[in-house]
Amino acid sequence: MILFDKKVFFDLVDSKKNIVVAFSGGGDSSALLHFCHELNQKKLLHGNLSAIHVNHSLNHHSDMWEDHCKIFCKERNIPFNSYVVSINKKKSGLESAARNARYKIFKRTLQANDQLLMAHHADDVAETILFRLFRGTGLDGLQGPMKKRFLGEGVLLRPWLGHTKSDLIKYLADNKIQHITDQSNFEDDQDRNFIRNELLKPASDRWPKASKQIQQTSELIFNHKSTYDLLLEQQFGSNIKGLKLHRKFLLDLDESSCTEIIRYWIKKNNVAMPNKKILGEILKAFIYSNPSAITRVNWSRADSEQKKAFLTFSDGDLVLNEK
Repeated sequence: MILFDKKVFFDLVDSKKNIVVAFSGGGDSSALLHFCHELNQKKLLHGNLSAIHVNHSLNHHSDMWEDHCKIFCKERNIPFNSYVVSINKKKSGLESAARNARYKIFKRTLQANDQLLMAHHADDVAETILFRLFRGTGLDGLQGPMKKRFLGEGVLLRPWLGHTKSDLIKYLADNKIQHITDQSNFEDDQDRNFIRNELLKPASDRWPKASKQIQQTSELIFNHKSTYDLLLEQQFGSNIKGLKLHRKFLLDLDESSCTEIIRYWIKKNNVAMPNKKILGEILKAFIYSNPSAITRVNWSRADSEQKKAFLTFSDGDLVLNEK
């Protein structure tokens, strides 16, 4: 039984390009890989289908899970590639460190014609939004995981953001798909596990469409923010030259507008976004004072997911520097 709409899937996924499924062996990625395999069997995929697995070596079952994934793919004649990584748990939180290690592998291995498919769904979006709200975030953080973004030489796609966890559970049951259950997901010592088990589950019991509604709101925010960023670019883009931002025009703007333009410029250059306190320091050092060649403001993101950066001043421009 095919539970998911093929048309919606192919609105995002290019059937002519290679598909690489990020495959942990868990229920979500098993459902996605099975779905792609079914499409391939029906000759609806015209590129190559393969799976990629990252063994984080964090659980005493890690090697067994890797073997399960290998067998799952072998039974379906799906090319399988696995990578073992070492996690630096001291550098950032465990979840963040594992994620960073995975994405480094993905970025390194993706080729120009590759599409990396990930099985994130509406419940994952809701979990991410709540996590960011509790940690503190702006509008960018409320957009949730993106359906499509470039990664390495390829592209990362999340075709199932509009579906719920219950949809995937039904697909697994209907197709009798064996998958791994990581018992650590039920332990609440990790922040995301706590949100999933102690907040989202009871919320969904009371409001069955809670995750779906959060995901749809996240999508609306993304659409509005994209339009907002486009208008910023049209009105102020001539003052942005890559890693340089002209200072003079900022002096005529109110604090809110000035902050938004600086945030947009930093985001455009794909470095860590400074928090509210650091943005205040930037305004004080570069806008409300007379900056010089020695003026400098540094910042980084707590979980190290993006590049550290610092601002300097040169020839009338704010200059963004990556660490």
